[in-house]
Amino acid sequence: MLMQCRRGRGFTLVEMLVAMAVTLLMMVAVARAFAFVGSRIRESRGNVQLSNELRDISTRINDELTRCTVRLTPNLGEPDQAGYLLYAEGPVTDATSSLFRSVLNPDGSVEVPDSRYGDFDDYLAFTAIAPEGSWFSGKVPRFVLDRKSAEVTGTAYNATNYPGNQWEPVVIRSRYAEIVYFASPEYYNVLPDDANYLNYVDVDGDTDLGSGSAIENGFPDRMKIHRRVLLIRPDLNLTSGQLPIENRTVGSDTVRFMQADTWPNATTATVVSTAPVADGWAYGMAGVHQQCDLSLRRVLSANGIPTAAVAANSLADLSKPHNRFAHVRIPNSVLTGSGGVLPTSMPVLALSGPATILNTVAAATSSRLAPPLLPTTAPVVTPNALCGFLRREFVLGDNNTHLNPGTNWGSDRRGEDVITNNALSFDLKIYDPNVAHFATTTGLVVNPNDSGYRESILEALSTSTPPAHYGGFVDLCYPVLAGGSLRGWQSRSLDRSNLTAGATISGTGSYLATPFSGLTAFGNASQSYVNSLYRSGRLVTTNVNAIALFQPAFDTYTSWYENDGMRQERGSVTAEGTRWQSMTVPNADLGADGLDQPGIYSGGAAATATGEFGADDMGERETMPPFIDSPEAIQVSIRMENPTTRQMRQASVVHRD
Repeated sequence: MLMQCRRGRGFTLVEMLVAMAVTLLMMVAVARAFAFVGSRIRESRGNVQLSNELRDISTRINDELTRCTVRLTPNLGEPDQAGYLLYAEGPVTDATSSLFRSVLNPDGSVEVPDSRYGDFDDYLAFTAIAPEGSWFSGKVPRFVLDRKSAEVTGTAYNATNYPGNQWEPVVIRSRYAEIVYFASPEYYNVLPDDANYLNYVDVDGDTDLGSGSAIENGFPDRMKIHRRVLLIRPDLNLTSGQLPIENRTVGSDTVRFMQADTWPNATTATVVSTAPVADGWAYGMAGVHQQCDLSLRRVLSANGIPTAAVAANSLADLSKPHNRFAHVRIPNSVLTGSGGVLPTSMPVLALSGPATILNTVAAATSSRLAPPLLPTTAPVVTPNALCGFLRREFVLGDNNTHLNPGTNWGSDRRGEDVITNNALSFDLKIYDPNVAHFATTTGLVVNPNDSGYRESILEALSTSTPPAHYGGFVDLCYPVLAGGSLRGWQSRSLDRSNLTAGATISGTGSYLATPFSGLTAFGNASQSYVNSLYRSGRLVTTNVNAIALFQPAFDTYTSWYENDGMRQERGSVTAEGTRWQSMTVPNADLGADGLDQPGIYSGGAAATATGEFGADDMGERETMPPFIDSPEAIQVSIRMENPTTRQMRQASVVHRD
């Protein structure tokens, strides 16, 4: 019997192509699934990393603030507290990125491409006590300890009699420290005499509205948050009351260790000879703050002039603003443009110019959103100097003016004070119980931290609608900050895309004159602010009613200026703001002589009225804290970004007494 063989049937070409297509689709689906899972894992890791970093920073700030040595109580004539707390407010706010970088689309919608940026130019400093068993640590040159040892033993100092290199950084500890937090941008790597020396890196290439061209967006491309811990060790001072000074020669250059620049101008005695001569008043203390981690001050002459000698602070010294980290006194020639050195300003922070975002103009009117100062009508400060980031010379390791890290100082310390590299904001706010929140017709409740506050307050005034409620955390002097939601009460463009200027805010005395708004009236630069701001010296006007200096701050302050034997007062009845006359004069301290004297601020230097409330009343004081109310709380917020995943997170700490 013959058996028939059956031949198996194979796949056709079409079937093979279909199978391959299905396989490819499955592979694509699997790849997309893996990509999706991988993306979620990266985002999850980025989120965890951000959360951990923010938690570490916020926990540290909260822990140190709870161990602050002073209460949130400004000094109004009482004995000084042991130490200080200072919160300084910059002109940038949370509303700046939305108002100053708004983009109007052709369909009428508005975009805010840089709204991720918050308030980043604030400053926090205070004194703290370390917990038992975990004292603060820092570095000093070995010769500081050796010179003190030689003095204690009554022997002449000779570096060869002590082990080790006299310039070697030695770690020491302290129970008390001056702690400083501030944000700083990445700068162009240029020499100090270059025009771009204080300009931050801003090359992100955003597209300008209408022109289609790539421009700088006015915000730093990268910001860091710094923490300096400066040990309080007055026991290291010699019997002369100051720290020892030593010359270190490297090649043809000589660096004076533990000596500040000559005030008011620097000399080559403290500057590497190849570097340009600097302004000693502006950052003359930066060199010694690079050379050690001590809380230091300039030693004053008998008539109050800063000298080049430096001394280690005590807690009592730090209650006085002129003894604190990065505080300077501005010579009169710089402050007002005429006169010479005397009088100087009161102590203020050594800040650079404002963030360039504040130069933004309105699309239609080409007028600046941070309005220029008009001598008789505009109480809003023109941001032009001493109101930006802390000068880069005070950033650890970034001080080419005085020494070359790695050559004249030894090990490169750049980055030692950095606690995060990817910050978007470092924002401080103070609790104001009287600040008004308004409900808009769309159902939103708006406060001064929101970009629509100007519009909401105008709406409430036009409809006679009372505030929805009162109280909240706000920026100091929130109605007049150059980057704020209000920017004064005059007519303003609401934002960059607004085609017409907004209306003038009027009749707002009960709304804007709050405990921490800094306002008492709505007139010109010499009459609108609270008296304490003028007397603190943080708000100074010229004889033509223009603001020459404005650094709003909450400061626990001091009564020392009322008993120092020197005259601090305003220059004339037409120039508001306390100056430091820097000279001893008979009967200088009118507020502490036990007599009922004319109030030096009630009528200027030629006041004839007697004191209003008896001997040594507030009207007789030469100085006052910038704000005299004790706040319920201060809030510290940090916003960070993961540059890889573009995720953002924010954490806040609230400090109460």
